[in-house]
Amino acid sequence: MDRENIFARGWSHVLSTTNDVAELQAFGRQVGAPAHALHLGNRWPHLDLKLLPRERALASPGVRVFERTADMLRFCYAITRRGFHH
Repeated sequence: MDRENIFARGWSHVLSTTNDVAELQAFGRQVGAPAHALHLGNRWPHLDLKLLPRERALASPGVRVFERTADMLRFCYAITRRGFHH
């Protein structure tokens, strides 16, 4: 998860390191995100979160928070290249 999208203040992206859509849907429900927060149209399915769901996600144990979106994507690409899924 990125702490905040630099192009959309107050928003964060949440990715699954395994591109697991079911995992993202479950996490979205856990933090109270609306169904339309899930985006499937690119290489990395993700949640776009703001307000209370975003705050809940940032505080969730086990969620790795990156300061920048680019750092988060670099981490995910590295995992994919190694064939390791965390």
